Amino acid sequence: PAVPPALSMKETFLVLSLHNKLRSKVQPPAANMQKLEWSEELGQLAEARAASCLQGPAPPPAPQLGWSEVLLPAGTGGFGAVLELWFAEGRRYDYGTGRCASNATCRHYTQLVWATASRLGCGRHHCPGPHGPSEAFACAYSPGGNWEVAGMPVLPYKQGPWCSLCTAGLSGCFKSWDHGGGLCEVPRNPCRMSCRNSGHLDMSSCQCTCPPGYTGRYCQVRCSGQCLHGKFRKEECSCLCDAGYGGAECGTKIRFPFHACDVRIDSDCFMVSPEADTYYGAKTKCQ
Repeated sequence: PAVPPALSMKETFLVLSLHNKLRSKVQPPAANMQKLEWSEELGQLAEARAASCLQGPAPPPAPQLGWSEVLLPAGTGGFGAVLELWFAEGRRYDYGTGRCASNATCRHYTQLVWATASRLGCGRHHCPGPHGPSEAFACAYSPGGNWEVAGMPVLPYKQGPWCSLCTAGLSGCFKSWDHGGGLCEVPRNPCRMSCRNSGHLDMSSCQCTCPPGYTGRYCQVRCSGQCLHGKFRKEECSCLCDAGYGGAECGTKIRFPFHACDVRIDSDCFMVSPEADTYYGAKTKCQ
């Protein structure tokens, strides 16, 4: 059968972002909550489930899938309202005992905040009905949650400071835009920068080591190619011009007095040009 159309890119981003935002707001705080990533494969499964208007039993959790689904009157508010509804079940959930209040359901909440779930896919579908149109919402999670061991519910996550129990492969700590919470993720570039022109980024210092011929914070500045009347200063990637010459390559003859000593470098005196972009050899030594 043809696969129903998936969610739009915008809605996919919304559903995934809201999941991760809610996962980083759990109380008590989670020490091992993973950041969810979107799965097109799970998205197609969820679309197919929603297209059935949730008729018949939910798909079996195997292989390692968890499901949350709901049928609501059309126009209720989309996935944003659905996820807030599922997260609100947490108010009836007792983390200390791992159980839900009597006559309440918490399975959508515990699946939403199941720490080891790493992949997510959701779908929705408009459904006709005898009491007016409705909308089916379904989300598939991998690996699934809501386990029991010997009849006892397993807690959805481990309590502790955010990201304090992330595994080695997920040692990054993703913070939401408001810097709240923390989700375990594959570590990304912590410097949030890159080096151009084949420069190498030192992650510990967030500084670029530039190849010969380039300088600047991002290795974006090309060095002077030649110094016609002067010598090349490797540390500064620029020319040190002889008295009477200026410009990037010391090719421009200039006229202004060279008797002042503005700066001393390695015991030699230099005068700085009016634009402060070139050093010139000074005729007199520093006093």
